[in-house]
Amino acid sequence: MGTATPTMEREYDEIEAPLLESAPLPEKRRSTLLTVCPFILGNEFCERLAFYGLMSNMVIYMTRIMHYDPAFASVQLMLFEGTCYLTPILGAWLADSRWGRFYCILVFSIIYFAGMVALALSAWIPCLTPDIDADSSKWYQSAVLFGSLYIVALGTGGIKPNVSAFGADQFDESDPQDRLEKKSFFNWFYFAINWGSCLAVTVIVYIQDSVSWAIGFAIPAAAMALAVITFLAGSSLYTHVEPTESPMTRVVKVLTAAAKNRWRAARRRKEARARTGYSGPVNLPPGALDGSPGIGAAMARVHSYEWLQSAAEQPDEDGAIAGFTMEQVEEVRMVVRMLPIFLTTIFYWTIYSQMGSFFVVQGASMDRVMFGGRFVIPSASLALFNTISIIVLIPIYDRGVVPLLHRCGMKLSHLQRIGYGLLVCMLSMLAGAAVEWYRLRLFQQGAVLTASANREADPAIVDMSVFYQIPQYILVGLSEVLASIGQLEFFYDQAPDVMRSCSMALQLLSVAIGSYLSGAVVLAVSYITDALGCDWLPQDLNYGRLDLFFLLLAGLTFVNLLLFVWVAGRYVYKDVPHATKRHVGGLALKPPRGPVPPWALPHEMPIRGQTTEINIGGSHIRPEDDVGLYGRSVTFIPESPSLPAPFR
Repeated sequence: MGTATPTMEREYDEIEAPLLESAPLPEKRRSTLLTVCPFILGNEFCERLAFYGLMSNMVIYMTRIMHYDPAFASVQLMLFEGTCYLTPILGAWLADSRWGRFYCILVFSIIYFAGMVALALSAWIPCLTPDIDADSSKWYQSAVLFGSLYIVALGTGGIKPNVSAFGADQFDESDPQDRLEKKSFFNWFYFAINWGSCLAVTVIVYIQDSVSWAIGFAIPAAAMALAVITFLAGSSLYTHVEPTESPMTRVVKVLTAAAKNRWRAARRRKEARARTGYSGPVNLPPGALDGSPGIGAAMARVHSYEWLQSAAEQPDEDGAIAGFTMEQVEEVRMVVRMLPIFLTTIFYWTIYSQMGSFFVVQGASMDRVMFGGRFVIPSASLALFNTISIIVLIPIYDRGVVPLLHRCGMKLSHLQRIGYGLLVCMLSMLAGAAVEWYRLRLFQQGAVLTASANREADPAIVDMSVFYQIPQYILVGLSEVLASIGQLEFFYDQAPDVMRSCSMALQLLSVAIGSYLSGAVVLAVSYITDALGCDWLPQDLNYGRLDLFFLLLAGLTFVNLLLFVWVAGRYVYKDVPHATKRHVGGLALKPPRGPVPPWALPHEMPIRGQTTEINIGGSHIRPEDDVGLYGRSVTFIPESPSLPAPFR
């Protein structure tokens, strides 16, 4: 027993047990939200501050400084706004299929900054603005102004569709911490947008109205310079997703192939009739055009727009365009079938554009004095009530109205929500017409404030508080919560995953066309009423009939609402499968982790595993259609989109 004890002690001593102090600790991973996203959020805050600092008060600059009449100024502003929503389609395509989001944001931010500098210089250099007593501006003064504006419109096209998507690229969906932080990122993203716009319509607009237009435009230009610097400062930390084919490119290719193959088939039938002398219908066997008896398991077949099926025709010696599966054609068809809804929602944006044009001009002719004449509210600052109403009404709708309807056994569909939004939009025009009718009545009764009381050069300011406009701004905000967000959710829900960015492009395109249409309506009304000797939109609105113009828009909205109800009643909702998790070859699809500089991206397409298909909820989707890496630009939004229209 005496010899056993030391042996046991020796054996115990030789055991290599790791000490507590030397145990490897798990590596503490950096927070993406705190280390990377501040650069993206700072860029977005500065860009929105710059944009709304330019946009909010531009109609006043055009009428007061450039001496344009309100109708012409409104038309030019609407054309500029429409272009700002058209260029993002180009920016999204470049980011998705050519440059990638980083380079697209950077290059277009520099273009944006150049336009802002040119605008500030045009307001600062005396020869680039008309003299105070001039009747109109000279051609080169207008050329510099509009050239600057459209450079800005081009610049915003590369930023608007890509910043939110680029922010989402920084998060790894397979990491629990990143999933939580991603939701917080979108909250902070919307916070940055709202605060940027709020500062613009209050502080910047006040400086423009009361201090100097040159300084008022120089501050947004400086903000845009800061946006570029902030974005570049984080370049070593960003995660990048390599560009692939844009879904918009596929839509164009499928539509082109379908049209050419259909024309080719019609030509062959015509030639067959000419050879045989038969003038009746030519019945083709099933699958003659597409070479396929079935459509696959990707989604339920859409029986409308059957002509698109010819895009799947197999190539032959006659040169038919091919290369598309029936599933690819079905994905495009799912987008095309939403076009009637798209067309009937365009007029909403025609009405919406009045808030930034004639609402502002109307407010400029009302009493804006506060605190005994020590402060004059810029008429463009009334848009703040629109922003506040959206911020307040969205949670009320989501947390109050929707649960209440569910408890009552009711559910508001996307199209019903849009329809109610169109109705509220019509009410906003009626409210604006009522305010204008009362304002003109007071003017005719002589209730006009003196120039000294208003600190304005123009004495024709009616003794009516500008706060009478608040209801029409709030109604526009409510219409956004219903129609704008409803339209966004409808396009997002009814499109296949790989076509979502293309359906989001429809949203931007509807805003652009609506703005252009608004300019056309203003031009037509101004021309017709002037020819009849009763100009509704003259240089001085006190001698016009803006109230009748608003009533006309309300009537056109009602007609559009009836058309929308007719189209929506014939729309059939499709149960479109959407992916929540993506796996290929056992590995989750995600962007490369860690800071990857854009110049270090591979030149070849990433290899995603040895497999031929991706199974998502029973769908049959090709690997090249991965929804994680394929076409995510235009708008990247969380699962429940709730971003108001002006802040996209």
